Amino acid sequence: MGSVGGRPRVGRGRGARLLAASLALLALLAAVDPALAARLIGAKGSEIGSGAGGYGRIVLTFDKPVALKAKLAGGVLLVGYGERIAPGPEHLADEMPAFVASVRRDPDGTGLRLALQRPFRFNVQTAGERVFLDLLPEGWSGLPPPLPPEVVAELARRARAAEEALKARIPEPVRRPLSLELARLPTLTRLSLRLPAEAVSVVTAEGPATRVRVIGAWTIDPSATRGRPRPGIAKLATEIDATSANLLVTPEDGYTIGTEREDGAIFVDVVRRKPLESAAVAVDVPGPATGTPLPAVPVPPRPAAPVAAPRPPEAPPTRRAGGGLIFPFQSLPPAVLFERGGIATLAFETAEPVIVPPASQGLAPMGPPARTGPLTVLRFPVPSGRLVDLNAVITGNGVAWELSAGDTLSPSDTIDPVRKPDPSGRIAVALALPRPGSATWLTLDGERIAVVTSAAAHPVGNPKSRRFVDFEILPSRHGLAVLAGADDLAVRPELEGVSIGREGGLAASMAARKPDVVLADAGALTITMEAWERARSGNVRETLRRLFDAAVAATPSERGPARLALARADFANGLDYEGLTALEIAAADDPLLAAQRDTALLRGMALVRIGRNTEALKALSVPLLIDDPEAALWRAMAAAGTGDWKTAESGFLKVLPLANGYPADVAQLIRASAAESAIENGDAETAAARAEAERDLSPWIRDRLALVRARVAEATGQTEAALDAYARLDESAVRPVSAEAVLRGTLLARAAGKLAPDAAVERLERFALTWHGGPVEDGITAGLARLYLAAGRWRDAFTAVRRANAFAPNAPGTAALAREAQAAFESLYLTDKGDKLPGIEAVALFFDFRELSPIGRRGDEVVRRLADRLVSLDLLDSAADLLQYQIDNRLTGPARSSVAARLATVRLMDDKPMEALKVLDATELPELPGELKRARALIRARALSDLTRTDFALETIEGESGPDIERLRADIYWGARRWREAGEAHEALLGEAWQSGQPLDDQARADVVRAAIAYDLAHEAIGLERLKAKFSQGMAASPDARTFALLTGTDPTRAPGFRDIAARATKAQTLSAFLAEYRKRYPDAATPDRGRPEAPGAGAEAPAGGPQGGQQQSSAETPGAPPG
Repeated sequence: MGSVGGRPRVGRGRGARLLAASLALLALLAAVDPALAARLIGAKGSEIGSGAGGYGRIVLTFDKPVALKAKLAGGVLLVGYGERIAPGPEHLADEMPAFVASVRRDPDGTGLRLALQRPFRFNVQTAGERVFLDLLPEGWSGLPPPLPPEVVAELARRARAAEEALKARIPEPVRRPLSLELARLPTLTRLSLRLPAEAVSVVTAEGPATRVRVIGAWTIDPSATRGRPRPGIAKLATEIDATSANLLVTPEDGYTIGTEREDGAIFVDVVRRKPLESAAVAVDVPGPATGTPLPAVPVPPRPAAPVAAPRPPEAPPTRRAGGGLIFPFQSLPPAVLFERGGIATLAFETAEPVIVPPASQGLAPMGPPARTGPLTVLRFPVPSGRLVDLNAVITGNGVAWELSAGDTLSPSDTIDPVRKPDPSGRIAVALALPRPGSATWLTLDGERIAVVTSAAAHPVGNPKSRRFVDFEILPSRHGLAVLAGADDLAVRPELEGVSIGREGGLAASMAARKPDVVLADAGALTITMEAWERARSGNVRETLRRLFDAAVAATPSERGPARLALARADFANGLDYEGLTALEIAAADDPLLAAQRDTALLRGMALVRIGRNTEALKALSVPLLIDDPEAALWRAMAAAGTGDWKTAESGFLKVLPLANGYPADVAQLIRASAAESAIENGDAETAAARAEAERDLSPWIRDRLALVRARVAEATGQTEAALDAYARLDESAVRPVSAEAVLRGTLLARAAGKLAPDAAVERLERFALTWHGGPVEDGITAGLARLYLAAGRWRDAFTAVRRANAFAPNAPGTAALAREAQAAFESLYLTDKGDKLPGIEAVALFFDFRELSPIGRRGDEVVRRLADRLVSLDLLDSAADLLQYQIDNRLTGPARSSVAARLATVRLMDDKPMEALKVLDATELPELPGELKRARALIRARALSDLTRTDFALETIEGESGPDIERLRADIYWGARRWREAGEAHEALLGEAWQSGQPLDDQARADVVRAAIAYDLAHEAIGLERLKAKFSQGMAASPDARTFALLTGTDPTRAPGFRDIAARATKAQTLSAFLAEYRKRYPDAATPDRGRPEAPGAGAEAPAGGPQGGQQQSSAETPGAPPG
């Protein structure tokens, strides 16, 4: 920027360098189009000082920065600025005659020539648009003259403004937070940092510590780790710089750090360092497994075979662990995974303890691991529509088995059974299972299943079920599972396979059976009138005996049709159970007969007639009958029997005419069911047509149709006719129809206003004692429940609903009744209807029928109101039980964490801080809403303070602010007996209250007293004098005047009253003050004041230091009484 005598200047110092940098920045920002010529605005010369220290200064001012150059040529100073400048500076000779003799401008206007009076040195300094040209005597020593202070200040101001403008044009990016999570496991402490897809991270070791650097505009939020024990971690720090966010983890002595990356997350695991001996063993080359030999299994004698070569070690797995359930082991044990009935069974053959990881991918164990022989067994429900897989994987700590559920399976090998006769000719089955383990028999759901594990590192199993006469090979993903069909089945592992056999050999068919003739024409009705009537005519007993004898004497090829004929005769004579038995025995012995249409139809019809409608639906829905019209008719009958009236009516509308081809008694049964189906679906016209009276009806069918006609009258508004019909049926119908008529008549009479509510309840209660079973009992229960609800008999109503859910959960009306009961239950607690209930009764109703509580937000509101009611009744245990039930059974996600915060406050009020911490830890979730996270941090800090974990408590609320935080911090200091900090914190809570001129309220006076006690115990005379100066006047006019005077007097800790004041400082009242601030900030997440029943004769406590004229003194509540 400047030069002296044409040579560069050096040694100007740090200030000059900073100024040079600022000027360079200013020149850069002020640059304009070079095509525009600069204009010389002014030129001024001056002579400064005299003698050896005097010098001349020329100041040239331009309208923009100009690059000026100067040099000496003899006694002439040549100044060039590279641009044409207008005339003007010639007057410099007049302004500084001792230095300049004359001034001439170059003809082209791009420079000046100054004739000097004598030889001088020169120094050029540029300051923005101004150039300072100093003429110095040849004997000048030291630094050149500086710029004027005002010029330097102006340059600095302009540099700051330019820097701010530059920052405004390039704003600092907004940093996005990354949540740091902490998990404590029995063997390690894990820090989890989940990164977005665009984040780039670098992990480096810095001595024993590990640094995780996330490049970009990020910040790491460690709030989830504050206030929580971190075993093995000596220091946890988060840092940010201009280009990244950093996490620095320093382990304690004896611990080491490992890192893993998985699914966009970085896991930092702090584990105890293994002893040197373990490390030495870990690097040994694996060899053949050794262990205690298993008891020998007796096998048939076989020829001597050459000794097998030692089995080569299995290659370690190469697959990386994914997102499934990871079961780590020191060495990979043999395993088996198979599926049956929607349940996946996983077993490991190991003596190591099996640690079950948290549920993932919809896989959650049905219970804890069970030990059976050498196996550790776990069972998992298979997620709907997912495939369960088992793979050997590697993790950061070694090898493991991974159980996963997804849409695809990894490549695997299939084991196929092959027939293998032994030397004696007995048949066995062999399977080539690589590296088999031991065979173990399991009893699962009443079935005996033999499992054989495999130590192969790649999946090898049986992909589908394979049925044999004596056993079934179940589908397995890894290993082998055999379902026993014979008691003496033997499953034996061999060197590279498994053999399955029996003592006398397996049953095997050597030749295919010739097909029998078709038993009936396809499409013909299974029941024909002629055969039906023939079976019922004559001596029925003789007919059945003859058919039975024929079936017994028949040859194996003729036995199936003979048994079928016996079954038809049994059905025709109403012996449905006997006929079904004969039919099922015939089908079991003759698979071809079982595949016939008539056999399947007759079985479904028999199941309908004996009331096993669910089984009938399955039997009639096999592929053979799915499109059969006659099967559709009987499916409609089965649906009517289960109460699925819509499905039944849909079937009757399509195929009811088929009933005309049946014998009369069968057709009448079908028409009666069809009539009932129509009225149940609200089609009174169709029901009336189907229920027309016929001749020669059995009493059962006749009364059923009469009941349908009565219901048609009720549905069409003919109330009187319907009531008369119900009354006649009550007197004369068969008992089941009579019972239903009584039920419907009672409910209709009550709805029509012809029967008082109490009378209707009495009649149904009496009727409930005499009739049990079937839809009638369900109707009685539902009717009573609705009458109880209308009468406000809540307990009776909810008990009836519970009984309906227990005994008839699938009944058509049970779901509607449950919805009505839930609505009534909800209204009791969310509307003014429940205000009439006494508090104890409302609480008892909820706890007795909590299953009726709604879910979602309304359920949370019910729980909140009831919990508040319990707290106000001082029933803290009951309030905690209620909230705990919601957490364990009803809620998930942030809602569960919110209710847990309420439960933790109840635990604190009940002086159970450890329980409060446990519930907070059990419901901790990453990425909770900010307000909820802050509320939970407050409760956690208070609980830690009550447990005297002061450092953790303060760490938990580090960086937070607000009245609730400041009060909590003051309580923490007090509980830790850090008296000086406690006094200052309580004084800070008072703020400017001493200047308000208003009387101090109870809370403010209590804070003043606590601050005074703390200063006394800390021997903090200055703080005590400050407190006395502020609050002497306000406290003098309060009930605590004498207490404050004692505390601020001379040596108060030795005064007799000091101990009494400290003794009255209780933790419970401090908690009340904390909760009061907490409620102000979080009214929806806090509980009300704890109710306290008054003790007989209780009265106001006298203030410490003497009575105060009947005035009640505030107490200085503290977490613990300080020493006297």
